[in-house]
Amino acid sequence: MKTGIQQFYKDKKQEFTLKKENLDKSIRLISLFRFLSFITIPFFLIYLTGFSLLSGVLPTVASLIVFLFLVKKHILLNKERKKTKVLIQICKNEIQALSHQFTQFENGEEFKDPSHHYSYDLDVFGEGSLFQYLNRTSTISGKRVLAKWIQKPFLEEKEIIDRQEAVKEIAVCRDWRLDFLADGRVFDESVSQHDEVVGWSKKSLIFKNYNLIKWLKLVLPVLTILMLVPAVWINRFVPLYLCVGIQWLFMYFYRKRIKEYFRFFGQKAQLIEKYVLLLKKISESGFKSSWLIQKQEIISKPEPAEIIIGTLGKLVREFEYRQNILVGFILNSFFLWDVRCVFHLQKWHKKNHVKLPEWLEVIENLDALISLANFADNHPEYKYPIPVEGEFGFKASNLGHPLLHPEKRVCSDFQIDGWSKAIIVTGANMAGKSTFLRAVGVNLILARLGAPVCASEFLFKPVELFTNMRTTDSLFNDESYFYAELKRLGFILEDLKRGRELFVILDEMLKGTNSIDKLNGSRELIRKLIQFKAVALIATHDLKLSEMEKELPGNVSNKCFEIKIIDDELIFDYKLSDGVTNTMNATFLMKKMGII
Repeated sequence: MKTGIQQFYKDKKQEFTLKKENLDKSIRLISLFRFLSFITIPFFLIYLTGFSLLSGVLPTVASLIVFLFLVKKHILLNKERKKTKVLIQICKNEIQALSHQFTQFENGEEFKDPSHHYSYDLDVFGEGSLFQYLNRTSTISGKRVLAKWIQKPFLEEKEIIDRQEAVKEIAVCRDWRLDFLADGRVFDESVSQHDEVVGWSKKSLIFKNYNLIKWLKLVLPVLTILMLVPAVWINRFVPLYLCVGIQWLFMYFYRKRIKEYFRFFGQKAQLIEKYVLLLKKISESGFKSSWLIQKQEIISKPEPAEIIIGTLGKLVREFEYRQNILVGFILNSFFLWDVRCVFHLQKWHKKNHVKLPEWLEVIENLDALISLANFADNHPEYKYPIPVEGEFGFKASNLGHPLLHPEKRVCSDFQIDGWSKAIIVTGANMAGKSTFLRAVGVNLILARLGAPVCASEFLFKPVELFTNMRTTDSLFNDESYFYAELKRLGFILEDLKRGRELFVILDEMLKGTNSIDKLNGSRELIRKLIQFKAVALIATHDLKLSEMEKELPGNVSNKCFEIKIIDDELIFDYKLSDGVTNTMNATFLMKKMGII
């Protein structure tokens, strides 16, 4: 089923590779003509002026115009080539991803949190994680939003359905996604740049003598330009020097404010240009799903956000001219340039800084959603889950772990009806218990995100997830492994006592104590869990725990993963079945490996 999308990316890669080769040729040609036009400027100016002023000036001006045109053309072609290279890399990455290779994507290591309700246990972040599998974001804020969604996915049925519709719509827009991601990745923003732009909305900018500068920024440059006339025609330079001196006096008076504004706005032109491109991409799209239309309206009313932020980008680029010493000197001598830039930036900030976070939020939300849409498009065999209200319900057919290679993945059916249920899963080592628990957890996260899941059918009650599978000790806090596990189990019970509804996944409870104590403690914990609105999925090697099915029929049920030993070899089928396992393999494996 993936043949179609693989061919799409292969065709696109070939198309963009050919385009890049043509752009390389054009850039080389433009560079040659640019050089030739440049060297003709002094030739015409020096040689032809000897015949007459007119014969020298006109060709010189013409050569200068051609040179400037070619410079601009060269810049535009380089931008296009850079974007084309990014598009080629995106296609390469997706071709690898469709072959189940996804180490080329950022893994979200920075979001790892052992204290989180489930993300550490379910390998949500880090190398080979769910985040790495999903992540296609092109902005820092988009990456953070995707991580936030995964850490706290949605619980309301309407919100989940709205997200599903948005994911479905973007999933079929392959060219749109490619273009959005390329525009987002052409400029590789830094964390500090991003955070500074986000911080603009919270900072208050001061500008003294606003009304005075409002007029001086117009009057002084005009006077200075006019003073060029007597300087050129009658060699009267004093009025010109006076005007230039006044401009530099204002520059000195506002020097601290100029430095402050440049630290605030400087070096951000390319990042702002990136935001403008992304906003324009969003606003010009004919979205149909309600969630996408809502986001579109935020950036289009009353005035398109890309125009407003585009104005800011223009102001920032103009302010950055000061970095060229010669250009900065001329502009500040004749046009009160830095003071003028500070004036206009303060005016823009005062008018628009409150709206800025809303516009950036639209970008980051669409950027994060593209990851889910890309996941959906790459897995057409996955199904969109159906959220249900009322009593707890979970029904999955052919449920598998999405991160396992399809050729190795073994799927199972699984169903739970009603609250106050505990499902005890037994099985030998390596039989598939932990993988199954993670498959349930990961697919529940995907379902709450509005993404398709690795199943042929999936009905579920949106409910919060809490796991205890990989508890870590803490030398810093002087905590043992066992105490850390007890604390985590305590958090689960505290949440339940506060009335929260939980899906609890536990792998081998109370691992840090002796077998008798462990069994008794596990039994009491299960009795406690089924007193609340909770559903517990518990994997264990302790077969005696499965006897609770007889003690609490209707509340406790048994599932297992069986193995077979045939001709002195272990045979795993990794299929979930009813009942309790009959076979364990620890001793067999130790003998097989020569340990005992």
